[in-house]
Amino acid sequence: MVRLICLAPLLTLLLPGLSGEAAAPRPSGAVVLYTSLPQEIATNFARAFMERYPSVHLEVLRAGSTDLERRLFAEAQAGGIRADVLWLADAPAMLTLRDQGQLQAYRSPEARRIPAEWRDPSGTFTAGRLINMVIAVNTTLIPERVAPHRWADFPKFGKVAVMPSPFFSGSVFVAVAAVVQKFGWGWFERARAEGIHVLQANPDVARALAAREFSVGMALDFIVYGLVRDGAPLAIIWPDDGAISIPSPVAITRAARNPAGARAFVDFVLSREGQQALAAQGIIPVRPDVAPPAGLPGPAAIRTLPVPYAWAAQHAAEIRSRFEAIVLK
Repeated sequence: MVRLICLAPLLTLLLPGLSGEAAAPRPSGAVVLYTSLPQEIATNFARAFMERYPSVHLEVLRAGSTDLERRLFAEAQAGGIRADVLWLADAPAMLTLRDQGQLQAYRSPEARRIPAEWRDPSGTFTAGRLINMVIAVNTTLIPERVAPHRWADFPKFGKVAVMPSPFFSGSVFVAVAAVVQKFGWGWFERARAEGIHVLQANPDVARALAAREFSVGMALDFIVYGLVRDGAPLAIIWPDDGAISIPSPVAITRAARNPAGARAFVDFVLSREGQQALAAQGIIPVRPDVAPPAGLPGPAAIRTLPVPYAWAAQHAAEIRSRFEAIVLK
C-alpha cells in the first residue's frame, strides 16, 4: 500500500551501484521516498513501482521542494536524513547535498540510457524526469497569436500575467536563476513595475489560468498539459528564446536504511517501464527510447535557456532574498 504523507508548508544527475548479479537478493522491506512530485502522480507512480516489486513497501512523503529542502537540511544536521531516496525538482539543492556528503553513489544498469549531461559525474544523482517551465495562456482571454512567445516579452503583460514563487517551489527557483542569467534582475524589475502577480505554487498558477483569473502565466508543462486533457481552455507556448528545462534528479541518501530497496526504486525510475509510467501522466521522459506524451515534444526538440546550477546552489539565499526585495515588497 502507499502511505502518502503531505507536509504542511512549515518551514531542483545518476546513481552508481547495483551490479545485476544473479545471486543478489530480491529487494524487500520498507523504502522511504521524499519527493516533490504532485500528490496524484506520486501515488500512481508508487503503485506502479510496487506492482513491479511487490515485496517492497514504498512510503512516500511529498511536499514542495523548498519545504523538503528545509526538512532535509534539518535532518542532516540532526544526525542523518531519514529518507532512503530523494526525488526533487531542484538540482542546485541536490548539488549542495552531494557536496555535504549526504548522498551515496549507485550505478544503475538503466543509467546508460540517460543522456550524460543529466547525470552527476560523481554518480550520486541522475535525472528521473524532465519538467519544463513554459508560458501558458488562457485562449478565451487572449488569442494565442498575441500572447508572449518569448520570455523577453513576458513582463509586458503586467497585471494579466502570473508566476509562482521560488519560496515554495524548487523548479521556480531554478527558473528564476535561469532568467537572471539570461536577462538580469532588470527582467523582474520590469515585471514588478508592470504589475505581475505572484502566487504560491505551480499548481496554483495553472488553476488560476484555467479559472480565467489571469491571461498568461509562467507554468510547468505537465501541469498545464493535465488541465488541457481535462478540458481547460489553455495552450502551452514553448518560448522562442528557450523553455527552462529542469532535469528532476533522483538520489539515494548516505543514511539509507534499505539501500537494496532504494536501488530498486532508482532502477525503476530510470527503466523503460518507469519512464512510460511517467509519460502516461503527462511528463516528458528522460530516456530517448520512450515516446513523450501525445502533443508534447521530446527533449531533443526543446529549445532551452541555459541553467546556472552551480551558481544557483552557491547563491540560493541571495537569489531568494533579492527576488523578495524586487517582486514581493
